[in-house]
Amino acid sequence: MTSYYDVLGVGVDADSEEVRRAYYRKAQLFHPDRYAGSPDPERQRAEAEMKAVNEAWNTLRNSEARRRYDIELGLIDADGEDEELGDEGLWDDAERPRPSFFRSRGVRLAVALVVIAGVVGSVIAVLPKPDDHSARWSATATADLRSAAIKAGMTAPQAECFVHAITTRYGPSDDVDRAVIQQVADACR
Repeated sequence: MTSYYDVLGVGVDADSEEVRRAYYRKAQLFHPDRYAGSPDPERQRAEAEMKAVNEAWNTLRNSEARRRYDIELGLIDADGEDEELGDEGLWDDAERPRPSFFRSRGVRLAVALVVIAGVVGSVIAVLPKPDDHSARWSATATADLRSAAIKAGMTAPQAECFVHAITTRYGPSDDVDRAVIQQVADACR
């Protein structure tokens, strides 16, 4: 007697996904539409094969029907234990393979990372940035400040340091204490 597992071409330990894929392969192979123009004996053979494939699929796709079928074949006893394997075929707790980290936790981990990245991005976008007044300075005002620094005895790189320090901290119309200007000039020298 040919078992349903043999009809679909899968092992008795095949999981439901493997059984499903095997059914679709066989169904494509023996579907009656493929044999519409074939001679009667060939068409009848394909119909019989397709009927057997459908019968196997209807039993093996349903876990309870498959369990009853396995008991009928003697693959498992009525309690659900494998008869062929006995005690040596069962996994000890220490030997049981661990499920893949990504399969068991991957989706949750990915969702958590996306949520965390979103929160961090939102916080960064909302945090106040230090005031950068350099955008408010016109090119003429910046050039005048650079000229004044050079006239005060600074070299070109020192003048650039001074202009950068002043324009990023103060606006063009801010009152700046002379002591602060002296400190910035000394820091740039």
